[in-house]
Amino acid sequence: MEELILQVAAFVAAVFQSAIGIGFGMVAGPVVLIVLDDPAAVVISTLMSWLIALVLLPGLFRGADWAVLRRFGIGAALGLPFGLVLLALSSIAGLKLIAGVVIGGLTLAMVFGLPGVRTPGRGLDGLFGGLAGLFGGCLAIPGPPATMRMAGLGHSKMAIRATMVSFFCVVWPVILAGQWAVIGITAETLWNAVSLVPAVLAGLFVGNWVAAKVSERVFRNVVLVFLAGTSISLLVDAVL
Repeated sequence: MEELILQVAAFVAAVFQSAIGIGFGMVAGPVVLIVLDDPAAVVISTLMSWLIALVLLPGLFRGADWAVLRRFGIGAALGLPFGLVLLALSSIAGLKLIAGVVIGGLTLAMVFGLPGVRTPGRGLDGLFGGLAGLFGGCLAIPGPPATMRMAGLGHSKMAIRATMVSFFCVVWPVILAGQWAVIGITAETLWNAVSLVPAVLAGLFVGNWVAAKVSERVFRNVVLVFLAGTSISLLVDAVL
């Protein structure tokens, strides 16, 4: 049953990622964390997210905003160590609590917006990149802060997708190396990640097809409901 849940979560998250760009780690990561009850879930989310970025990169990288990407990269490099410290020091219950709070906060931010997200300024680009590094290090979800920043400043959907996929291809291996250093990567973790690859690739394929059939608004609302429920489940699981 646990294996089935993981496969379904990976497939659904990949569909969402392919269709509307919502990060794999934000959708599947919390489910993997609840099912495995182990910090290794963060590593699995990182590996799968990196795979998705590499698959999507060839068709998107030419449209990236390299100036914004550079500022995000600098910010992420500064924020990542703090995320890795949280990962190293947190118990599994603490990690679930952090994930529940962050996922819940980001869900609200997707509805109401993050403070300062529409305010121009290179320093703010770096700040949101720092949040991406922080969340990436401890929870494998670097995408939402940076994506919201670009959307708030009025970048086109294609520019956002291209910039974020390029950002992920650079930042994921760095995050993975940091996670390896602080919690280690076991053979079992690698096997669990490899076992999800077919579901992820199938989800990417289906997501491309579904994107043409279902409006982004409908998909977005489904994702918001899913994330709200996941946040509540994480908080309840952490407390109990």
